[in-house]
Amino acid sequence: MHSAIEIKPNLCGSSATIQRPLDGTVDLQGHRGARGKRPENTIPAFEYCIEKQMTSIEIDTNVTRDKQLIVNHDTTVNGEICRSENGVPAEFIPIKDLSVNELKKLDCGSVRHEDFPEQLPVAGTRLITLTEFFDFVNTYEKNHALSRTILFNIETKFRKDYSQRDIRETAGLIVETIAAAGMEKRTTIQSFVLEVLPEIRKLNANIKTSALFEPAWFQTFLLKLGFRADRDAIIQTTVSIAANILSPHYCYVNEDFVHQCHKKCIQVLPWVVNEEKLIERLLNYGVDGIISDYPDRLFRVYSKWSNTERAQEEE
Repeated sequence: MHSAIEIKPNLCGSSATIQRPLDGTVDLQGHRGARGKRPENTIPAFEYCIEKQMTSIEIDTNVTRDKQLIVNHDTTVNGEICRSENGVPAEFIPIKDLSVNELKKLDCGSVRHEDFPEQLPVAGTRLITLTEFFDFVNTYEKNHALSRTILFNIETKFRKDYSQRDIRETAGLIVETIAAAGMEKRTTIQSFVLEVLPEIRKLNANIKTSALFEPAWFQTFLLKLGFRADRDAIIQTTVSIAANILSPHYCYVNEDFVHQCHKKCIQVLPWVVNEEKLIERLLNYGVDGIISDYPDRLFRVYSKWSNTERAQEEE
């Protein structure tokens, strides 16, 4: 696994615009493991993510009927990528209405996602629980000589009709599972449902939190025209809930946005960035990390960029 380039850290509250990450490193994250190359949120994707030298694995979790956390993005079974036991598309049933055993009967690796032509199907791939995910990582680390421990960015998923009870239940389950695995200091919890993040911090202050933001169509239109849109608002919201990281759609991110976040000691982690020129531009803005469906592309661009940065530091 690669050693991150030693970039001089940025300083919180600095009045000067410094195009560097806050802690001097760039967190390279494989989205859903490696959605562009392997079936999403599965062990083959996680293996690929690690092999391509990502620093973090980004995954999603849902609460099942039997109150466990299954690693899966959608809040319902996705019949477009999962097959039932008889090989037909799985029914679109809410995850909360199914047990882990029922979910494990699905084959979620045989069908290539139509949006990702480079994705290699892996027939017979099963869903796993968050506990099993941590077990996989522990075993992988024991069997491979890695230069650093693997980090995790775990998104908590909620149905649109979520309640405060759902928030408390999810926060309790995920903190308990992470603590049982001894992974508190290696894990960040992210969510679009921002109310869950303070609950996470109340239960365990060692776990970092990340506020996810996606612009509405009108905000996207304004951002593309060069207006500030709601950039200031999402920064203030992140401050108000004391999240460590602001994780926006990449269209929010420019040099000034990163600077404003860093002044408030907030890290910036844009998603989902797949185009190589855009990856390079965001690195030049000083982002603290990047989430990508393509770990191979992300590491290739990062390596070239970091070599350039290292050469400039030595001049």
